[in-house]
Amino acid sequence: MASLVLGLVSLPTLGCLGIGAITGGVLGVVALVRASRQPEEYGGQTLAVIGVVASAVSILIAPFVVGVGAAILIPSLLRARVSANEAATIGDLRSIVSAQHAYAIENGGHFDTLECLTRPGECIPGFEGPEFLSSELASALPRSGYDRTFHPGSAPEPLGADVSPSSITRFAVVATPRVAGQTGVRAFCADATGLVCYFPDEDVPSIAAACPDSCRPFS
Repeated sequence: MASLVLGLVSLPTLGCLGIGAITGGVLGVVALVRASRQPEEYGGQTLAVIGVVASAVSILIAPFVVGVGAAILIPSLLRARVSANEAATIGDLRSIVSAQHAYAIENGGHFDTLECLTRPGECIPGFEGPEFLSSELASALPRSGYDRTFHPGSAPEPLGADVSPSSITRFAVVATPRVAGQTGVRAFCADATGLVCYFPDEDVPSIAAACPDSCRPFS
């Protein structure tokens, strides 16, 4: 009876992680041996046979079912992760652009390095306000499956004494997937114009402090 129950339960549960099917099979074999040796005391041979067969079938079909499930679930999970990585990266680029424009208001209309956005008091003479960008976003470390590179433009001329010495006239930020096709399928760019755009694939052309024409804006 125990073999029968475990065998039947193993069929829809893929062998109860293997343990249930193996236990059901062992119990069924033990029951068959005892029934054949002492038929007057032990019965239930039919139940034991069904239990052994059900346990064996569940073990045999488990790899197939798991394989089919993995083939269906893994691509879906990968697509979900890629979408999440891309959404987070686009949000980061927009945050950097917003921080640059807010910083420029305090810096005579000029942009600056990402480090100065995190420590504006050390760059803008006499500035005592809060940071414009978190150090995490300013870091060169990868985030959300993407590498980021900052492309600064030239310094303004003339450079006034009341602005940051590292001021720049324009900038571009590029994000590329760390593992193409797995952490992301597109590359992104944002620049001083406020544009946030994408490249159809992970390949990025040469960047010179502005997103190139091949970068497609979001509709």
